[in-house]
Amino acid sequence: MSTPQQQKRIYEEITRRLQELVEADDLKPGDRLPPERSLAALFGVSRNSMREAIKSLEQAGLLESRPGAGTFISAASQAELARQLGEAFARERHRLEDIFELRLLLEPQIARLAAQRVSPGTLERLEGLMQDYENAVRHGEAVLEIDQNLHDTIAAATGNHAIVRLMEQMHDLLSESRDEALQSPERSRKALEDHRKILAALRLRDTGGACAAMTEHLEHTREIVFTSKKGA
Repeated sequence: MSTPQQQKRIYEEITRRLQELVEADDLKPGDRLPPERSLAALFGVSRNSMREAIKSLEQAGLLESRPGAGTFISAASQAELARQLGEAFARERHRLEDIFELRLLLEPQIARLAAQRVSPGTLERLEGLMQDYENAVRHGEAVLEIDQNLHDTIAAATGNHAIVRLMEQMHDLLSESRDEALQSPERSRKALEDHRKILAALRLRDTGGACAAMTEHLEHTREIVFTSKKGA
């Protein structure tokens, strides 16, 4: 996980860039915010993260959502707007760090158990999902749903219904970390390589290898997400 000092630097960088926008009068009270997609691209975050940040600022009274018109800046102070928006992104980063910590605790051990118990039928299904993944990456298509199905199928391979239910209940939470990590074809290709290693270990019923491959995949994913945020 990143150190408190690294987190502080990231927060300061986000705040600095926001302050540059408001000081240049690119953002000021009464202005309508650019589209959500544009803001997400500008700050190097997912649309889900951007949406949560906007909600937070609306609750703080700094933004005003007008049905059919868009979202407008209602803050009287541009400096306060920059500070609050920077804090919103910092909170989102901490939340993602918590999600990755949770995934690293759970999913490698799920992969270990899956390697021990996976059935021929489940292996066949995983092979089919990997083919779908490869086709999607080859054609530049979204892989988030396929990625989620792969992880769900690995959980199902354990034969443990409590694990399956737990993963189902955490879909929305876990999908945020996947959404952050799969925003480009290059990132999707890297995730595909990681999943190939996981599947290879499952085929061999290599419990230690499956655990290690899943850990490596999650570490790669976390690195991609937080490296992209450093450049925000």
